[in-house]
Amino acid sequence: MKITCLIDNCALEGFRSEHGLAYYVEACGKHMFFDFGASGAAIENARVLGIDPAAADFAALSHGHYDHGGGIAAFLAANSRAKVYIRKGAFDKRYSHKPGCELEYIGLDPELRSSGRLEEVDELYTICEGITLFSGVNGDELHSPANDVLLGSDAVTPDGFAHEQNLYLREGDTRVLIAGCAHRGIVNIMQRLRDIDPEPPTAVFGGFHLAIPGTAEVNGPLVDGTAARLLESRGTVYYTGHCTGLPSFERLGADMGERVRYLHAGESVEL
Repeated sequence: MKITCLIDNCALEGFRSEHGLAYYVEACGKHMFFDFGASGAAIENARVLGIDPAAADFAALSHGHYDHGGGIAAFLAANSRAKVYIRKGAFDKRYSHKPGCELEYIGLDPELRSSGRLEEVDELYTICEGITLFSGVNGDELHSPANDVLLGSDAVTPDGFAHEQNLYLREGDTRVLIAGCAHRGIVNIMQRLRDIDPEPPTAVFGGFHLAIPGTAEVNGPLVDGTAARLLESRGTVYYTGHCTGLPSFERLGADMGERVRYLHAGESVEL
């Protein structure tokens, strides 16, 4: 199994970076994109790595924000056949309203609905043997205040993130969880995963939504509490980036040591 970060806020030399996230997954004899970044930069980075986007068998979107789905159009242009699996509501309007700032649209391009390539899936959907999408995360432990500025389609009601889904991979004894921004909380997502498979994952990838937008501040209780709970998962190694934020990542590293690592755009992990 191989997981490659195609786009992140930080990148290795020679690769593009942006506020966004995208992974290329090689597992269970299949190839797929999980998220697409904010633009076509993920496709460009894939080609630098020698990855042909047209070879992807399918793709999935973690949730309906531009920094994960803005690159869908570029993917559809580069791959003429793959389906993109989404949760219901992923293409509803989404907004951000930060204190002192004007309301900002952060959703997806509604014109993509007519592509004929998008398929809505249920809370638990198996794409093929060993590759499953899941949502239905109900816990609210270690709530990230960064979610509080994110609004639903009426631009008033806080987003409940029912449109967020996660990817679970199982190949032999290797178990991998991939989240997007983990708006529902990475601890809560892992608790939901235990309903599907009680064995701890070998590795977890994704943004952990610990950054405080527009600042370099760290929410100490949130980060330390998250670290403590993640360390309870026996042997799991965490590869993070994007909305975790570098200051929060550094604090996670102080708490978790080698159990947490930053995955830059252009980097791969083989498991």
